[in-house]
Amino acid sequence: MQNYDQYHAIVSLNNPFADFDSIQAAIDAAPADSSTYRIYIDKGCYQERICIRRNNIELIGEGAETTIICEAVCADMLEYGGQLASTLGSRIVEVDAVAITLKHLSIVNEWDYIENAKKPDDDPSKVQHKQAVALLLNSNSDKIRLEHVNLESYQDTFCTQGGRSHLKHCKISGNIDFVFGCGNALLEECDIVCRAWPSQTSVWGYIAAPSTSFHQNDGLTFLRCRVIRENGQVPKHSYALGRPWHPTTQFSDGRYADPNAIGKAVFIECQLDDHIYGWDKMHGLAPDGTQRNFEPDKDARFFECNNHGPGANHGGVKAELPEHERIQYLKHNEWSW
Repeated sequence: MQNYDQYHAIVSLNNPFADFDSIQAAIDAAPADSSTYRIYIDKGCYQERICIRRNNIELIGEGAETTIICEAVCADMLEYGGQLASTLGSRIVEVDAVAITLKHLSIVNEWDYIENAKKPDDDPSKVQHKQAVALLLNSNSDKIRLEHVNLESYQDTFCTQGGRSHLKHCKISGNIDFVFGCGNALLEECDIVCRAWPSQTSVWGYIAAPSTSFHQNDGLTFLRCRVIRENGQVPKHSYALGRPWHPTTQFSDGRYADPNAIGKAVFIECQLDDHIYGWDKMHGLAPDGTQRNFEPDKDARFFECNNHGPGANHGGVKAELPEHERIQYLKHNEWSW
């Protein structure tokens, strides 16, 4: 029996005694102070996009299988004022605040990636910008906790653009760069699910696409995760652990791929199935306007440490994490806030 007394607001689609039938309305009702504001979300599919900009908010669902926040948005869709949504604008849930907790719920971007992929290339209705973010941790976010949360989409499922986040016992599903960004994220004991889709090439996707600044020590850390494939339908050697993302950035001498984004991605004591083939390259815009490749062994900080399974340790010359860094990660020194 749920004890509602511990919550400041109750959200439900069916309970007439609930405080709200919208998650965003409950968030907006939080007092304008620094107190912790706890919101319980009853079971149901909440068709809304939400944004959290108030610090110290907790969203607690009934369960990841029953409390679902969902909408269908991709980067190529028109939004307010006729503007394209863009990658970050395609998010279902955005966090741009400090000390936010999400538990026992799912965030699903329902945009139909599969149906779009089936369309012929000359079909004018085929979307070219297919990014569809489920959860965005924006640049003002920090001290973000997720426990027993499912994040589901295809391309660009989970984006971390700032601060520290800790995801534990979560499930993240996607195909292209579906854990990405410049933030400092620890994914601990999570399921990383590589999805099946009608790919026309032997490479089906990439898990991590970090754009970590070279001034920053930590980027995307996968600790004791299971890197698995959806429904056993993904072939061998079809997914990379990651590739180096150098975002196109405006500089004083032009617009080109950021040379300072030396992405950091680390897999420690993870189980890797045989659909993993190692790391891969990623193209970006050179200062002269041409395309160039950023290589995993030269233009990124990619490491493995004590992984197991048939997909482990294919990373080449940078496969092994230095011992002093491994000890640092295992102590969780960065996650004691």
